[in-house]
Amino acid sequence: MPPSGPRVFTIQCKSLMTKSGIPSLDYAVNPYLGCEHACVYCYATFMKRFAGVEGEWGSFVGVKENAPEVLRKEIGRRAPGVVSFGTVCDAYQVVEEEFGVTRRCLEEFIGASGFDVGVLTKSDLVVRDIDLLSRLESVDVGFSITTLDRELAAVFEPRAPSPSRRLAAMRELSEAGIPVWGFFGPVLPVFSDGVGEITEMLEAMEQSGARRVLVDTMNLYPTVRSGVRTLFAARFAERLPAFEAVLADPGAYAAELADLVESAAQAVGIEVDVCF
Repeated sequence: MPPSGPRVFTIQCKSLMTKSGIPSLDYAVNPYLGCEHACVYCYATFMKRFAGVEGEWGSFVGVKENAPEVLRKEIGRRAPGVVSFGTVCDAYQVVEEEFGVTRRCLEEFIGASGFDVGVLTKSDLVVRDIDLLSRLESVDVGFSITTLDRELAAVFEPRAPSPSRRLAAMRELSEAGIPVWGFFGPVLPVFSDGVGEITEMLEAMEQSGARRVLVDTMNLYPTVRSGVRTLFAARFAERLPAFEAVLADPGAYAAELADLVESAAQAVGIEVDVCF
């Protein structure tokens, strides 16, 4: 069973459209503080130290209720560039259904010339906004999927929509003319890093309309490493030695994984970018 829902509260933000440290992006937009998906491998747990909020990352969500107004002012004074929604939260996590902050923020980009707007999500809620996305000057939507196994996904991503729902949403957006892409990441060590699993993932994304797929390994920061290792020990003890082998030589693991991904991509006939 997934853990109980997060503590939700409203907050005011001073800025929303922040300069991004990701090379391919100019700005990051995160309409929420925290993310209720509670993914065990989440790289954004470092945000906890800046949040000033009690509780584990994944147990709370701060709703930036004044975000659209703040964004409106920032769009007017920022140079055009590439904007990504959801770099340290999922902009379409469940609370968005009630509060609609992401939708209202996207509305601010209608008629804003020169901005390439992107969304990366694990949620099928994004299909709600097809009408809005189709009105933006430049837009694409990426779907993050780590495994096609529903039960395994529920263990690693306890409050995220199932992989099949994400693929269905990807297909629906693609059929509506919205460019979509896949993010196969993080690849789950021992589970989704075999040639069969990689090929199956790339085929599923390609068949759902993805024009390209980004692939990334798990960022094994100390807190992530500890949490994932604890999960392996508790739920998948028989696979723990194999996971420990990945930890022992991450460079060799990444090189082998990159070769498998490139080979599978050629077989499937889809463009991939290996991010590691």
